[in-house]
Parts: sequence; structure tokens; C-alpha cells
Amino acid sequence: MPPPRFIWPDKNRCAVMLCFDVDGETTALSEDLSLAKRRTLMSQCEYGPRIGVPRLLGLLKHLEIPATFFIPGYIAENHPRMIAAIVADGHEIGLHGYLHEKLAYLSETEEEEILLRSIEILTRLTGTRPAGFRAPWFEINPWTPALLQKHDIRYCASEMGDDVPYFHKNGLVEIPSQWMLEDWEQFAFNADPAWGFVPENCEKVFDLWWREFEAMHDFGCCFVLTLHPWLSGRPSRVRLIERLVNAMREKSGVWFARGNEIANYFYKNPEARREIDFDIAEKPELVKA
Repeated sequence: MPPPRFIWPDKNRCAVMLCFDVDGETTALSEDLSLAKRRTLMSQCEYGPRIGVPRLLGLLKHLEIPATFFIPGYIAENHPRMIAAIVADGHEIGLHGYLHEKLAYLSETEEEEILLRSIEILTRLTGTRPAGFRAPWFEINPWTPALLQKHDIRYCASEMGDDVPYFHKNGLVEIPSQWMLEDWEQFAFNADPAWGFVPENCEKVFDLWWREFEAMHDFGCCFVLTLHPWLSGRPSRVRLIERLVNAMREKSGVWFARGNEIANYFYKNPEARREIDFDIAEKPELVKA
């Protein structure tokens, strides 16, 4: 077994961050507002906040583990009881745009306006200023880390440049994700508009995620699993999550944590400080292209 990248709290070997991106109706509305009249499509999207989230909260309570919910401002405004239930169970709520906007198509001014609007909504509904941010579709702009730091956001969970957290050059913590540990690629499907692929069976997905967890545990990494309640809130997939977490618990030295807890650990431990600067994205000639 290789030596771990560094030591996690209480000498744990790896960290696990369960993330639920509650995109709900914005899954469709961010693509085309006219899709609001597509009743069956919208019912599938709304399944997440209405059915998936309560079911997943029940699972988390049963497993006694914390999670982080990244929620667009529009969804928070339209599902206030869901927000209250998540807060009551002690989970973290982070930023995820307002209407699940793709940041790559926004100017810096537009992105900042959406960020401020979303901060206001989540702060008002939860009573706590959000600490974390995940970009819709994971994609951030060269100026995004500076905007987040400017408005006192403590961490971003959007990039994919490592398998342990790191610092942006401005001092913002990044908790990296990866597409392999995301349920959209495994379960998403809609006929029209065409989304996703052929849904995988849960056995294959368990094998994929478990093998990655085993290896990340050996290397001392941060296992960030991203789930969408309209996909992973379906019964067989809830059972998959339960099975995966129970298997993880059989390994020693696993720290289940919210994003804000992971970020705080990095801020408080100078020996964990590592900066990564993907400066190619900031070269003027490339940005203009």
C-alpha cells in the first residue's frame, strides 16, 4: 500500500464527501425556458426535490453520515420545505447557480450578479451564509475563484485537477471532483430533449465506484461522489448508495465529511497547503480564442 498523500483528521487515511446536486426543474429550464410546458419532462425533474431528497435524507439519517447539498437558488426558492428539512438534519447547503446556468456563457458581471442573488437566497432560507460553491456542469471561468473569494465563499468543488484538495493561487480551497464519480453518466436518460445515455444497472455502477474508492483509500485521497436526487433518489439507486457506504465503513480510517469541514481542515493545517495554478486558461490569446 502506498503512503497516503497526507494525514486526514484523527489519522484517517481518506475522506469521503457525499454531494447531492439538487438541480430539480432547472435541469430542463437552464436549457430552454419553454420546456416548462413539457409536463412529463418537468415531473421527472421535480421528482428530485419532491421524492428523491426526502428519501435520501432518510437514508443519511439511517447511516448517520453528513452530506453536502448544492442547490440552485431557483430550486431553493420554490422548495423551501425541502431546504428546511436538509438544514434540520444538519447537512450543508452550498451554492449551485440560480437557474443552473453554464458559467462559460456568462460575462464576469453576469456571473457575479447570479452569485450574489444565490448567496442572498440561501442565506435567507437557511439562516447561514453558504461556505461552498459548485459550478453547474462543474465548469468555471478564469475569474470564478476570485469572485468566490471576494464574496467570502470558502471553497469551490468544481475542478478536476487532483484527487485531494488544493488551493487556488488566491488562497481559495478547491475540493476536486471527477466525472467517473457522478451519477449523470450512469443513470441519466430522457428521450426529448435527448439527455444522457443508456441507464446502467446498479451492479455495474457499484463495481465502478467501489473500485475507485478502494484505490483512493489506498492512496489517501478525497472521494467526492456527486449524485442528483432525480436520478439517485430512485429506489434501487438508494439501495446502491446504502450498500456502497456500508462497504466503505468496513475499511479503517474513513472520514465522512461535509465540504465545509474538509475546507476548514485545509485552512487550519499549513502542512496540507498545496497550490495548483491552471494558468493556461488565463493566457489572453487563448481566452480570446
